[in-house]
Formats: sequence, C-alpha cells, structure tokens
Amino acid sequence: MRTILLWLLALTAVAVAAAVTGGWLPPSKAKADTAGAAGSPHNAATPQLQALLATPQARNYRQRQQFQRDAQRFFREARSLGPAARSQRAQVLEQKIDVYENAGELSAGETLLLRVGLIQATVADPAEQAALVEALAQRYRGDAARRNARWQAQQQRDPRFQDYKQRERDVVAEVMAMQAIPGGLDRDEYLRQRLQAERERAYR
Repeated sequence: MRTILLWLLALTAVAVAAAVTGGWLPPSKAKADTAGAAGSPHNAATPQLQALLATPQARNYRQRQQFQRDAQRFFREARSLGPAARSQRAQVLEQKIDVYENAGELSAGETLLLRVGLIQATVADPAEQAALVEALAQRYRGDAARRNARWQAQQQRDPRFQDYKQRERDVVAEVMAMQAIPGGLDRDEYLRQRLQAERERAYR
C-alpha cells in the first residue's frame, strides 16, 4: 500500500504540472466553465455565437469537459457502486482515456494518474494494485524511452542540430579557456547564456 501512495504522490505532481499546459481543468474551474455555458442559453445567442458553438472545436471542448466530469464523478462514487456498475463505468472511462491519449489530448502524466485511479477503484487487493501500478509505470517508462530515442534520431538527421552541436563544442572550449569572464558573470552562467544564444541562432 505504501508503494501505491508514493506512486500517487509522484504522479499527482506530474499531472498537476501537465494540467497547466494540457487543459485538464481542476474541479472548481470545470464547474465555473459549465455554469458559464449553462447561463447563456443558445436561444438568446447571436447567429455568430451559435455558429461558433457548432464548430468541431467547440463540440470537442464540450465533450472534453463532459469526460472530465464523468471521471470526477466516477472516482467520487466508485466506493458506493456495486461491482458490476463499477466495472462497467470503469470500462467506459478507460475507453475514453484511450481515445484522448491516442489523440494526444491527454499528457502522459494525466493519463497515468487516471489509469492508476481506475486500478485503485476497481481492484480490491493491495498487492494486486501494487503489481498493476508497477506494470503500468514500466509501460509508460518504456514509451517515454522510445519517444526519446525517436527524437534523438530525428535530431541527429537535422542539419541545424549538427551545426549547433559543433558550435556548442567550440563555445565550451572557448569559455573554459577564458582567464576572465565578461560582465562580472560566473563561468557557468556565461556559458549558459552563450549556448542559449547559439541555440537561438541555429533554430531561427
């Protein structure tokens, strides 16, 4: 059980950071957005607003909000559900998680946190929970390693990256050989600034 709690603490930190940029709203924000939408009936909307609400982007946003509400409701009510109802709702939620993850609309941190929550909600045995969480973590670590390997391979084929790496070696050698650092900076900070400038130049 301690293993699961430690995993959840770590995963929560990852998911909260991802939520800032990934659009995963906290419950209070989700309720505020829902209330705002409910407070402006479509009958009173202008034609321009009606057209905007009918766009695929707006529909996707409403579906995403509904998914968030469904997930929050399930985790809140899971303990009070019977085994059959809990399993059925968990399966529906897992299918939606798959869809959003495959579409790139959930970060790895968000997805992992949701899947750990499903394990806790549907598996009663602590030892089995721990084993499933560990297997899930290994899967996501493997996915991350493969993505990183693909990115590294892509970078190696990028002429801009090759140019930057050459300049990086030259700048490091130059800065390390300096007897005095300009601007009163320490060597590490001056090197950081020089390398940042080289990255910006290479990828302009």
